[in-house]
Amino acid sequence: MDSGASDHISGNKSLLSDIVYSQSLPCITLANGIQTKPKGVGKAKPLSSVTLDSVLYVPGSPFNLASVSRLTKALHCSITFFDDFFLMQDRSTGQMIGTGHESQGLYYLTSSNSLTACSVTDSPDIIHKRLGHPSLSKLQKMVPSLSSLSTLDCESCQLGKHTRATFSRSTEGRSESIFSLVHSDIWGPSRVSSTLGFRYFVSFINDYSRCTWVFLMKDRSELFSIFKSFFAEIQNQFGVSICTFRSYNALEYLSSQFQEFMTHKSIIHQTTFPYTPQQNGVAERKNRHLIETARTLLLESNVPQRFGGDAVLSSCYLINRMPSSSIQNQIPHSILFPQSHLYPIPPRVFGSTCFVHNLTPGKDKLAPRALKCVFLGYSRVQKGYHCYSHDLHRYLMSADVTFFES
Repeated sequence: MDSGASDHISGNKSLLSDIVYSQSLPCITLANGIQTKPKGVGKAKPLSSVTLDSVLYVPGSPFNLASVSRLTKALHCSITFFDDFFLMQDRSTGQMIGTGHESQGLYYLTSSNSLTACSVTDSPDIIHKRLGHPSLSKLQKMVPSLSSLSTLDCESCQLGKHTRATFSRSTEGRSESIFSLVHSDIWGPSRVSSTLGFRYFVSFINDYSRCTWVFLMKDRSELFSIFKSFFAEIQNQFGVSICTFRSYNALEYLSSQFQEFMTHKSIIHQTTFPYTPQQNGVAERKNRHLIETARTLLLESNVPQRFGGDAVLSSCYLINRMPSSSIQNQIPHSILFPQSHLYPIPPRVFGSTCFVHNLTPGKDKLAPRALKCVFLGYSRVQKGYHCYSHDLHRYLMSADVTFFES
């Protein structure tokens, strides 16, 4: 992969097909400074999902170079480079197109189409844990190299996700535009308060993309102020207003100030009949999915329940980046944010031990240079990891983190 090259170049004739020879091609300068003329132009197919057109055949080239600028334009994709790998994703769907690895300062396109936030040497169990314990079918969609797996034996999934029955599916079709319909539900109270005193959370689900926002609450009365902030964020970020808002008939949703705000913003508020939560099935199922995943994360990592709020937020972050069967296995985050990277930072195993670089000024020269912490999730507003220090009894946010995953 070459970010400086304007053309694809290959010195290996056997990799090219449909070569058209020409004497009028312009000279190019190789990395050693020598100028040479291409002999022709052909096609190359380094991956089943990637075809390179107009590849210059340069016999003197010691490398096969793929132009990053040509790739992103021709395939309408984004290419994200990390310290030891890179990934190519379709900007519209977020689907993985190709992956590669770093070796001696160079990045090589490889035949693996796996989720490159995980190394090819990682075990399926580690990848499963990093991505928040998704089902086998979703894991295989994200990591095609695991398609041969027939079972995924995870005791934490059995303990955390075991159910008796499912909610009946609504026959109503999916909405046709973003935020024309938003579902909402409040979960709680939790018997165990979080480290910051949270006992509830409210979820807002965009019906079109199924992308979910979760906000922790200490009391149910915080719903109105949270909804106003969410409404303003949607207007500012997407330039649209919520048309229809669907919730169950809890008092917090039916308060006078909430109803006045709905009327003032011309939002249609649909509520369920008493004792019929199935009418708000999208939000009910989403909250159940969030709690199942959070419970599984806590059980797998042996993290105390007082960090349950962090587990819910981490679950929401990961679920938004998983294929959803309700939208034809598209990825919710990629529908709303087609230009954004799916994983701005590589996912890590929830609850794993990590070491955060200590940036405290004025520390002794022989003092430890890192703080031992527990990894608890990701930030919505910063490109870093959310960690907790038992020694300091507080949360730390940092991108300079070393992980001990197991």
